[in-house]
Parts: sequence; C-alpha cells; structure tokens
Amino acid sequence: MFAYRKIFKNIFNFMYVNHIGIIGFGSMGKNITLNLIRKNYFLSIYNREKIYLNNFFFNIKIITNSLKKFINSFSYNKIIIILIKPGLPVKNILFKFKNKLSILDIVIDFGNSYFKNTYLNYINIKKKFNFLSAGISGGNEGALNGLCIMIDGNFTILKKIFFFVRSISINNYLRYSYSVSIGIGSAHYLKMIHNAIEYGILQIISEIYFLLKIIFKKKRKIIDIIIFWNKNEINLYLLKILINIIIKKNIKILDIINQKGTGSWNVIHSIKNNININSILEALIIRIISSNIYIRNLIIKNNNFIIKSNFSILTFKIKKTFFFCIFFCYLQGFNQIIKIKKKYNWFYNYNNVLKSYLNSCIINSNIIYYLINIKKNFFLINKFLILIKKNINYYKYIFLIIVNCEIVNFSMFSCFNFINIIINKNYNFKIIQIQRNYFGNHLLKFL
Repeated sequence: MFAYRKIFKNIFNFMYVNHIGIIGFGSMGKNITLNLIRKNYFLSIYNREKIYLNNFFFNIKIITNSLKKFINSFSYNKIIIILIKPGLPVKNILFKFKNKLSILDIVIDFGNSYFKNTYLNYINIKKKFNFLSAGISGGNEGALNGLCIMIDGNFTILKKIFFFVRSISINNYLRYSYSVSIGIGSAHYLKMIHNAIEYGILQIISEIYFLLKIIFKKKRKIIDIIIFWNKNEINLYLLKILINIIIKKNIKILDIINQKGTGSWNVIHSIKNNININSILEALIIRIISSNIYIRNLIIKNNNFIIKSNFSILTFKIKKTFFFCIFFCYLQGFNQIIKIKKKYNWFYNYNNVLKSYLNSCIINSNIIYYLINIKKNFFLINKFLILIKKNINYYKYIFLIIVNCEIVNFSMFSCFNFINIIINKNYNFKIIQIQRNYFGNHLLKFL
C-alpha cells in the first residue's frame, strides 16, 4: 500500500498524451469535447450516426462514423474514452476494438456500467489492449468545466493518463476533482455507490421540501429557509438545484420518477452481501411506487393542516433532522466500500475519494467533511453517535408532525427507525428467530 502512494507522488514519471479519442457524441460527449479543446487536446471522434459541426475546430482531427478511419487517425499510442450507453453497446464496441488496438493502447469506459460487467469485459478483451473503468459526476456542467472522476487501473497505465485525468477534472477555480482506485471495476463500483447516495439524498430533499410546503405554504418563505440552511453547515449542491427549480414558474410534469438501474444494482448487491442500506432502499421503492399512477389516484384526499408552533424553532428542528438524514445516506453509502473492498481485493484511498466529491460533484456537500479521516465502520464513529444524542428529541418532534399531518415519508422514517434500533432494546429480534426455529432447526443460538 505504501508503494501505491509513493508512485502517485512522483508525477515526473508520468507521460503526457495530447491526442484523445472519444466514442459517442451525446450531450456529455459534446461538453467533454469542448472541455478538452479549451485545454489544447487534439481529438478524434467516433459516433454511430453522422455528425455535422456548425463550427470548425482546429483541434478535431476527425469526426466520423467509420471505426477504421477513427483508429487510423491516431499516429501513436491511443487513449480512447467511451461515452455510450452501458451494457451491450459497450460490450460490442470493445469487441470491435479487439483486433484493431494493441497492448500499448488504453480504452476507458466513462459510462454508468455495472462493475461486474466491467470485469467481464476486461476478461473478454484477453489483454489485447489496456482497459480501465471510470465513474464521472457533475453532469453536463461538469463535463464542460471540470468533472469529478473516479478511475481505476494499474500504475503503469495510470501514469500514461495522469495528465489527461487531471486536466479534464480541473474546474474554473483551479481545483482538481479525481480519485484513483486499484482493481478493475472498482471505479464503476464507486460510481454505483455515488448514484445510490444521490438516490437517497434526492428522496430526503423531496420529503423535506414537502414538509416545508405544508408548514409554511408560501414559496418565498421556503426558498429563504433553504438558502439559509445551505449557507454554511450543509452547503449541498442538490439543494442549490432545488432552489433554482422552485424559483422558476410551475411546470406541469408527470409525477413518475424514472430510473436507469444503478439504484437497484446497489440494493441487490448490498442484500447479497448482508449490508444494510435502508435509506437508499426506500428511495428506490418510492420510485417503483411512483410508476403505479393509477393506484395512487384512486383516492385523492386534500390535507389542510394548521401547525401551531414557534416557526423559527420548528425550522431549526427540521434543519437538524434534514442534516442527520443526509449524513445517514453518506454513511450507508460509504460503509459499503469499507465492507466490499476486501472481498474483491480493491484499494481505495477514502480521503481522496471524499475530497474529490467536494468539487464538481453532484453529491458535493459540507457534510462530507465529517467523514474525512475515517477508516473503519462509519456507524461506530463518535461524530455519528454524538449527533444522535444531541438531536434525538428534535427528530422525534419532527416525525410526530409528519405522522399527524399524514405526510408520505419513506427515507426519513427509515433513518429514524435505524436510530431506534441502535439506541433502544425494545425491538425483539429474538421472536423472529424462535418462530423460524419452530418449523425446524434454523440455527437457534442461546446466551
């Protein structure tokens, strides 16, 4: 492990390659192209469908739908990034590269591929060329101005792409936002965790917003509260997005939440490995429920509740509850990495991963600072236990309001239930095991 750190500190051994190939020219591909052009990279672009650019760019050597022309446009060792849909499209393009690239060439999958598929793709390539996985965060804005990149691979390859990764991740504030892991597929696993945390945070934000809407009614008041919350302690990027959305006029959209599958991958994998991620699971379940719009519209009830309370104190308690629930999502997400890395023999530098999320990342938040320098189980840290002890009464009060107001609440209640299991002994797990044992030997243990 010491050797890993030593190699990464000596950047003078690293190569600089200024010609990059891009597979796929969707919205992310276009913005990454503009990002690299600004940084004086020469580009070869391949897209299945023909593309015609409005402007001429000296840096673009070729833009084609011919894979042969694309590959022939390189004069020496190739670095190619894939920005297409995960699954079969990625598998097909890698198969086509098999006899066209050499062991000196590097292909990086920048998509949302499932980490096990990434490993299978690596096996299928049979070392015909070098293959890495990379998770990226930041959306179109990040692609244009500096991405958050999670990349894996071995050091021989990483040294060749170091300057490319650093340049594509530097933002307008001259901050780098990348992390490196060792083990094929480990970066895509990390991106899966990132997406799962995002699932949980988005659900909690929606639940908190709905609570504020019922209590304060006026949009201007809700905006002021969220802006105040987001100034110092929380500073959550996804809250900034919420503010921008609320400020705009009402747009009629269907209340069905779509999903790409990364949340379900994470939930299924955590269940198979006996890892609890209940807040993220609830966020996934609510997306599934949202798709059943017919059942949800069978009975429509208007709830008009009047809450009598000191609003400044109430707002403070809601903020504390919100902070804890977001903190809880991060804990459950990152705790998976600690438990899984040994199984697959991966190496992560947790501090680098967390710090990379502080810039150009969708789940960027000041709450991440609470997690830096933690190397063991996140739920055993003093910060988590102190947070519960200090604020447990606030949580209870807010959840009583939620129940009385009949507000639909999945993820936040899930967080609160987990706290109750930790601090109380009134949840009798024994009775379940005794009942199971009644129908045969189910490994009943006695004190």
